[in-house]
Amino acid sequence: MLTERTNKALDGIHKCSINGKRKVCDLFEIMVKHPDLWIQAYANIYSNDGATTKGIDNVTQDGFSDERVKNLIKLLKEGRYFPKPSRRTLIPKANGKMRPISSQSGDDKLVQEVVRMILETIYEPIFSKNSHGFRPKHSCHTALENINTWTGTVWYVEFDIKDFFNSIDHKILVKILQKKIDDVKFIQLISRMLRAGYLEQWKYNRTYSGVPQGSIASPILANIYLNELDEFVQNLDYNKGKKRATNPEYNRITWQKQILRKQIKSLIEQRANTSLILLEQEKLTELSKKQRSIPSHKLDDPNYRRLWYCRYADDWLIGLISPKEEAKIIKDKIEEFLKDKLNLELSAEKTSIRHAKSEGTTFLGYKVRIYDTEKLLKLKMSGSYFTMRTTKGTPMLCVPKEKTKKFCESKRYGQWEATKAFHKPELMQLSDAEIISTYNAELRGLANYYAMAKDVKRKLSKLFYIAYSSLVKTLAAKHKTSSTAIFSRLKRNRTLSLRYGFKGEVKQLQVFKLSELKPIPRKYKEIDNLPHTYTYSKGTELLKRWNAQECDVCKKDEGYFEIHHIRKLKDIKEGKQKWQQLMIARKRKTLVLCVECHHLLHSGKLPDWRFKDNKRESRVH
Repeated sequence: MLTERTNKALDGIHKCSINGKRKVCDLFEIMVKHPDLWIQAYANIYSNDGATTKGIDNVTQDGFSDERVKNLIKLLKEGRYFPKPSRRTLIPKANGKMRPISSQSGDDKLVQEVVRMILETIYEPIFSKNSHGFRPKHSCHTALENINTWTGTVWYVEFDIKDFFNSIDHKILVKILQKKIDDVKFIQLISRMLRAGYLEQWKYNRTYSGVPQGSIASPILANIYLNELDEFVQNLDYNKGKKRATNPEYNRITWQKQILRKQIKSLIEQRANTSLILLEQEKLTELSKKQRSIPSHKLDDPNYRRLWYCRYADDWLIGLISPKEEAKIIKDKIEEFLKDKLNLELSAEKTSIRHAKSEGTTFLGYKVRIYDTEKLLKLKMSGSYFTMRTTKGTPMLCVPKEKTKKFCESKRYGQWEATKAFHKPELMQLSDAEIISTYNAELRGLANYYAMAKDVKRKLSKLFYIAYSSLVKTLAAKHKTSSTAIFSRLKRNRTLSLRYGFKGEVKQLQVFKLSELKPIPRKYKEIDNLPHTYTYSKGTELLKRWNAQECDVCKKDEGYFEIHHIRKLKDIKEGKQKWQQLMIARKRKTLVLCVECHHLLHSGKLPDWRFKDNKRESRVH
């Protein structure tokens, strides 16, 4: 929880950034004179999956203390802080290639989080509303919601940068930072972070460009870098015309229909021959059909142009109402800007112009295209009825078929083409509840991500059928019985659910059903509001325990304290020692301990309990 003094300092740089009349300064002073900023930084990252991941020095977030913060601040003040090289590992990407992921030292993560908090306070108010990646109150779904408003799009221009995170030019990034920041020490600190290098197979490599993927500060630095692109596209000033010119042919048919209606009305008043009236009505129907087959406005109106832009991290998409020749010109302008100003190169095979209606494109895992239909909507206005076309030029988000097939294969549910399920041997050592929870987590996560798609339930129904069969077969293989017997045991009305005992109570775990999926509500009206500076003022449960300065084990309330971390609660599920029982009971992965108890815990000599975990983290001094 930040003090009023720290909030006031952040509020100052926040207002200065919005004002834009002068550069933001005194950032380094804020870092070294506000220790509570570091406590909040720790509270932001302690629950991350990488909190207990070791860097090259084996230092993690385990053992966090006031003394650790004071030591880092002292090193920064004296100019003796130098980030350590990160430990790089390679993980497979979806396309079969390898992605380098970097793990930093625990101390370096803490420094990076403080830097990130300050940069976010400066840049979040001025970032483009079209940027959605790694930002508060923004997500893939807000980006897709934006694209869902691009009515009438003719061309999609999709872009891809070659190896973006490893291609960021350090000199250009520093110059971009200097546009807003007048603080040599703060800029120098970021430069040291960028040049720290990395170890791969224990061989040191210098970093001349790029930001390390997996680093805490990398996402916001990447957004700052590509904010230059956002501004460039915004300043293209391509839009013109309030609306398209009307189609003369459409207007001509409207005029003919009005004449026919008057004639029909006159014939009815004159009580003319019924066959003559029906003939005129048939002509009116034919004209209406013909009118519905043509656009009401000129699609090639040279005085009407639209450009839409949406970016999520290094993935971005442009929608255009224009001829293809102009779409090529805009693509070339952006490519030239990236090369000349940001020293980035587009991937030729992944950058293309696609027709929005006939081809569509794929963005953030969704298939995006423009949809037309002859569906009519009957409306009443001023006492009279009329019809209108409802879905002409409407954007549609769909689930790509290949995504569901790939998901089925990656989770090893079964054979997609043959609709044949397999059991998963790797799950057979888990309890029935854990097996069902694993399937639930995988299926619910995929379904929730594609909740915005119009065809989500239709496209995922086959996947869910194979997954359910795989689940039943896994349980059958575990209990050495038939799938029919397992299905009968789980069947509850129209659902599958498991009844099990827990601490003397009967609990029920239901298998996630696709019918339970609810559409994502449109609650994005306030996402573009400027954030206030008190983002970090809300206290957390951990901060309250830390501020209490009391050992969770021996209840000592004076001296030095540290925070003990575990990777996962299930690692101590046996709970034979008191400190393990304490963490399980409170459902916490952290304990505030006096330095003596923390030392005894890591050495296996905590009084009255035997320490049995041989794979424990090294103690942080």
